[in-house]
This record gives sequence, structure tokens and C-alpha cells, in this order.
Amino acid sequence: MKKFYYKLFKGSLVLSLFSMSPLTNAQVYVIGNGQMAKAVSDKGKVVVLNSNIVSYYWTPEEGLQTLDEMPSNVYYIGNPTITADGKTIASTATNKNTNIVEMATYNLESKSWNFLGNLGYTLDGVASSVWGMTPDANTIVGLANTENKGSRGVYWNKEKGLVDIGVTYADRYSRINDVSNDGKIFVGWQDTYDGSRTGCFWENGKQTLITNPEGLLVNEISKISGDGKWLVGSSGFYATKWSKETGIVKIEHPYASSFFYGAATAVNKDGSLIVGYYRGAGPVIYGEGFIWTEKMGLMTLNAYVKDILKYDDLGISFALPLEISEDGKQIVGYGKQGTNNAVSFLISLPDSDLSTTNINSTTLEIYPNPTTETINIQTNGKLTTATLYDMNGKLILKSSEKSINVKHLPKGIYILRTIIDGKESTKKIIKK
Repeated sequence: MKKFYYKLFKGSLVLSLFSMSPLTNAQVYVIGNGQMAKAVSDKGKVVVLNSNIVSYYWTPEEGLQTLDEMPSNVYYIGNPTITADGKTIASTATNKNTNIVEMATYNLESKSWNFLGNLGYTLDGVASSVWGMTPDANTIVGLANTENKGSRGVYWNKEKGLVDIGVTYADRYSRINDVSNDGKIFVGWQDTYDGSRTGCFWENGKQTLITNPEGLLVNEISKISGDGKWLVGSSGFYATKWSKETGIVKIEHPYASSFFYGAATAVNKDGSLIVGYYRGAGPVIYGEGFIWTEKMGLMTLNAYVKDILKYDDLGISFALPLEISEDGKQIVGYGKQGTNNAVSFLISLPDSDLSTTNINSTTLEIYPNPTTETINIQTNGKLTTATLYDMNGKLILKSSEKSINVKHLPKGIYILRTIIDGKESTKKIIKK
């Protein structure tokens, strides 16, 4: 397939049309020059990024633009984010009138700032910081510093202004990382008396600490689905999702351990699509980004882009996906290209995304699953090929038969990709 390479940075913009197979129209972009992409609007119109001291935004028309720069000896804290329509950015920024770094919004049409306030205290030059926002910018969440070098979760809305959500444990820190689309449920973390950081949510002003099936407090909660049902983050070594109905559900990796641990970093509005990472010690660019759906299970993001979407990954290791757009079709994050060249990426998924949209009306059943010896494919359509991949996207075997012998394969999780009546489908297979 012809390779189209996008290198988008300040003062440089390359645009092209893509000639794709009829099954997918996905696109992969490299954005910036080492900054970290944190959020993206619907249709990929605007991406927001930051470095240690500067925040940025990118658009196809303007390329990479500086949004704000921290004062001398002050580091950027927080996650810049963008509304679904791409018109409003929320970010930690410098109030030029007071020289205080605090939560703010930026209107891309009027090119104007609106500063949201703080609790009257600064720490290392920062008074408050942005960590999340509703898709319409009605509610913005984050952290504000308090007396005695403390910090607490805060939220802002047009009706109440900046609100201190308080803490369950006196003199301990908390932070709000994200908020449901209706602005009613907040998620983040709370430090306990012994200093442990645990995942939690706030609803109707009440904080709830989340525990796993063993009764242990879970790690930080990163994001909440737009509908307010699914909370994603980590527990122990595993990336996780949580709901009131299910409790903690592990998004399992076969090699998860104290030396190879993971977290879910973003979720779409109904919880059907989750991204995150697993990695060992070392820089984040050497991690392994993943994508998860109920239908497919967990798969490395590289294998998904290259083997399922059949798209050129531009030589990028998608190590750390960080956000999914409100429309569920854009993924941004951080990774590496080549040996150690840190880059940000944007993956634009097709409308006919085979793993999140039910486009195949042909019946398909795979059994037994889990299996020890064979995979049987039952369908009312014509099977053309059945291809089995491991979790790293490596081709294991290819067949046109409806019964496949897998007795010789190691135990683990595999992805079975079938073409039936000219349409693709994927299934997670567990080999015991």
C-alpha cells in the first residue's frame, strides 16, 4: 500500500488525499515535534498538546500553534483539552494581569482567554490546573492548591464559578481528572491517611472510594464515559473498567505483572471503546498501547491499525494513547518513531470501524471459546479466510476451513479475523 507520511509542525503543513481499500478510510498523522498530544475534537479538527513549559493547539489550517507559555521556573501542570466542536480549549495558563498560573479557557474564534480562578494559594508557581472538561465546556475540572502546600479537587461551571469539592481525609490531597457529559459525576483520586492514592468518584456531592473484589482500594481513575456509567483506570498491575453494576473488570494482558503493568487512559461515551497501555520500567515511549472493545477484547494499537484497519502505521509505536474524541473516531497519544524519536500521533478511525460498528449482518459463532484443541467457525455465509494473530499482531496461521487446529499453540489470547461474504469480523480467542 502506498505510504503517505504526515509530518505536521509549526510553519509546515502537508495535506493529501488517501486512496484506501473499500473496507477502511483510517488515517494516521504525526503531529508536532515531541510535544504530547492530550485531546482531540470531533473529526480531528483540533488537537491540543503540551510540553513541560508550553501548551499548544494544532489545526489542519494553522498547523502547530503556541497557546501559552509558563513563567520562568514554572512547569506546566494538567491536561489541556478541547470541546467536541473544536471551538473552546481548557488549559492551565498564565493570567497576564496577575502573573498567576490557573485554570482557563481559550476561545479559538475570538482568540481570547477566560480565567477561572483559584483558591488563593500557589505551589511552585501554579494556583490551579485543568485536568478535564465536558464536551460543551459547561463544566471544567481539575485541582487547586490550598493552605500548607495542600491541593484539592475543584470544578468550575458558569452557574457556581470555581467550587472546592473538599476531601474525605483531612490534610490529604485529591484531584478531579474527568467529568461525565452532564457534569454530574466526577472521577479522580483521593489520598488516604496512610498516603495511599486511591481511585474514586463524586456524585451528588458524595465521594465514593472504589475497591476491587478483594476489598482493596484501586489505583487512580483516569476517565469516565460520557454517559457516566463506566470509569476506567488501573488496579494492581491491570488496566481496568468499573461500573456500579459490574464492579472492577480487568482488561487483562497475558504478561501483566509487577514488571509489566497497565492502565486504561480513555473511554468513549458509552464505554464500548477503551484505550490504554501496558509497559515496564523506563520512558513511556517504550510502552505498548492497546485498544479494547467488547467484541474484540484487548489488542495492541499497532496491530489494530496495521492488521485490522490495514493502514500504514508510519513506523510509529503507539505507546501511550491518551484520549478519544467525543464522536469516538479520533485517538491521540504519544509514542516513538524510529529508535527513540518521541512523537505525538492522531489516528482517525473510519466510519465503518470493524471492531466498534456492527456492519456484518451475517451470523457468526466461534466455539469452543476458550478452547484447548480446535476453533470451529459456524456461519450462514461463505467463509473466504480465517486468520489468527497473537496480541502483538503477529500472523500465526491462515486457513479457509471452518475447523482450525490450535492444539500446538501456546496458552494465551489471540485474535481471529474472518472474511465472510466479503465482510470482515474479529473475535478474541482464548487458548487454554
